[in-house]
Amino acid sequence: MTHTQAHQFLTKVFNSLFDPAETAEQTGRYFPSDYQQHADGKVLDHALFIEHARTLKATLQSATVNFEKVIASGQSLASVHIVNAIKHNGQSLKVKVVALYEIEDGLIRRVDELSHLLEGDASDRDLGTRHN
Repeated sequence: MTHTQAHQFLTKVFNSLFDPAETAEQTGRYFPSDYQQHADGKVLDHALFIEHARTLKATLQSATVNFEKVIASGQSLASVHIVNAIKHNGQSLKVKVVALYEIEDGLIRRVDELSHLLEGDASDRDLGTRHN
């Protein structure tokens, strides 16, 4: 995957995640059933990731992702990105994310991620892994 392809692919995935018109299950199409997300010391499997996506969609009114860096090497991708979001209660937040992605058969098989709340309420520090 080239740098341009990686950037386009990640943009498509995050657009799906933050698009209120798409369901969490629709976002799940980018991840195989054996998906694992290792984020901030927690591990989410595919089912928990879908719950996480539902939680984000229920919590956030809108969100945008600005990629500071995207690196592609074979079937591995890396990104440093900033998420700017507004919650349904009107509060805003800004999160910096550093993520490594393993791609298999065009799907994200695994993510290793660290996130840091740059702006917003301290109670939202877990938003990168929060699920019901």
